[in-house]
Amino acid sequence: MAYGYGPPPRPLEEILVALRDGLVREYRAEYLPVHRRSPRRMRRLRRIQGWIRDIGRLLSQIDRVMREILPRIEQDTGHTFRGPDGLARVLMDPSTKRLFWGILAGFPEEALPVPAKDLALLGTFSDDARALALIGDVTLGLKVPSGPHVQEEDLAALCDRWGLHEGRIGFACRRCPTGETLVREKETLAWAVLGLLYVEGDTAALRAVVPLFACGPRM
Repeated sequence: MAYGYGPPPRPLEEILVALRDGLVREYRAEYLPVHRRSPRRMRRLRRIQGWIRDIGRLLSQIDRVMREILPRIEQDTGHTFRGPDGLARVLMDPSTKRLFWGILAGFPEEALPVPAKDLALLGTFSDDARALALIGDVTLGLKVPSGPHVQEEDLAALCDRWGLHEGRIGFACRRCPTGETLVREKETLAWAVLGLLYVEGDTAALRAVVPLFACGPRM
């Protein structure tokens, strides 16, 4: 079955709340006392319960992005984001794919808590960071040619300044990469936010970032 791509039809937080609430209703509808549950029903209820818990964790992480990280970037750049969804998509960890595709596969399409196309779209969000990172990398050099030659350590420092790596949304965030892996992840996140700034704010938003490369992390 094919689904479309692009921006979601309603805010990300609204979709996740509707998804969580729909799963809660489904759990209640399928609930049976322990002594009456078959092994299959037991596994089904545990799976739904896990999905509800995971979506609650995502909502909590998105709330933190909205309260802490988004205002920090806006203050540094003078750019006001169109909404929190763009940054949330940048910070969405690939581990979220398993959640959304698992829910999509766990129900007949007509019984899904939210439309199938919304779930499929959520499953693609973790790819946005790499796409926007490429835009950020290319456009900074083309649109701000007088800017500095950006090194890996500059991007890692910018990532630390904004708290991007600590603000990732998902379930692989509990692992702690080190060395080159950590540097590459920070580099991608920083470039992705630059790409998002360009897409939303054009060249002016990118120019505002250039002085930050000499500032390092916030104290």
